[in-house]
Amino acid sequence: MKIEISNRSFGLGLILVLIIFILIPNYSSSMTVEKGKLYFVGVGPSGPDFATLQAIDVIKQADVIFAPTFIQKAFNEYLKDKDVRIAWPDSVYKVGNKAYTALETGEEKKQLARAIREHANDLANQFKKEITQKKTVALLVNGDPCLFSDLRWFKQYFKNEEFEVIPGLSSFNVGAALFKADLTRSSSPDTIIIYSPIAETVGGPMRKLAKHQASMVFFMAGNLMQVVNELKKEYSSDTPIAIAYFIGYPEKQKVIKGTLNTILKDTASETEKEMLLIYVGDFMK
Repeated sequence: MKIEISNRSFGLGLILVLIIFILIPNYSSSMTVEKGKLYFVGVGPSGPDFATLQAIDVIKQADVIFAPTFIQKAFNEYLKDKDVRIAWPDSVYKVGNKAYTALETGEEKKQLARAIREHANDLANQFKKEITQKKTVALLVNGDPCLFSDLRWFKQYFKNEEFEVIPGLSSFNVGAALFKADLTRSSSPDTIIIYSPIAETVGGPMRKLAKHQASMVFFMAGNLMQVVNELKKEYSSDTPIAIAYFIGYPEKQKVIKGTLNTILKDTASETEKEMLLIYVGDFMK
C-alpha cells in the first residue's frame, strides 16, 4: 500500500502543530519561590538522584541555604557560588563523647533533646532574620520534611503563611521498593510507621502498636536487640523482618532478610546503627 502526502497537507499539518503550541498553556515544571519566605525542602535519602524537580528549583532560586554537611557534599554541584550555611553540626547529636545512637540512660536522652531544641531555637532566629530582609531561605532536609524530620522542630516558630514544604522521597519509600512488594499486604490492612525506638523505653508504644499485627517500619532503630525482643512478644518468631542499610547509596546499600528468630544472628557482624530501616511484616512472604 502506497501513501502519498502532498506538500499542501504537510504545510497545513505544520501550521496546526504550531497553533497548538501557541494556544495551549505552558505547563513548565519550574516553580517560582517567594521572597521573605522559608522553604523546608525534602531532598530524598542520598542525593540529587532522589530529589524532585521542585526541590532543585527551590535550591537554585534560594538566597540563603541551610543544610547539614552531608547534604552539602551530595548537592555540591547545585550549591556553588551560593550562600550556604551549616544547619545541624555533628556536635548537636552528641552527649559528651557519645553519639546519639549510643545513648542508654534516660538522662542522656533528655540532654540530647534539650541540645536539639536549643539549636533549633537558634536556627529559627537565623531564619527569621533573613526572612525579614526579604530573602528566600531554604532548609534542605534529608528524605521528606513530614516524616520524622526537621519540620517538627521549627513549625512552632512560624505562621503557616511564612513557610512552604517541598515534599521529598523518603528512605521509607526507596527501601520498600527494594522488596518489590506491597507493604499493606499483611494480616492487617494498615502500615504503621513508628518513630525511632532509640528514644523509647522497653515496653513503650512499640509493643502496643505491634499488637495490631500490621506491617511496621522503624526509622533509626538504634538497639536492634531491644526492637526484636519487644516484637517477639506480639509477633510469631517466624515473622519476616528485613534490615535495609544505607538506602539509596548504590555503593553501600544492603538488605538483610530473616525472621524475628534469626535476624540478630544474621546481622551480628553489622556495626551500623544509624543509616538503617527495619521492616517487619508478612508482606515479605
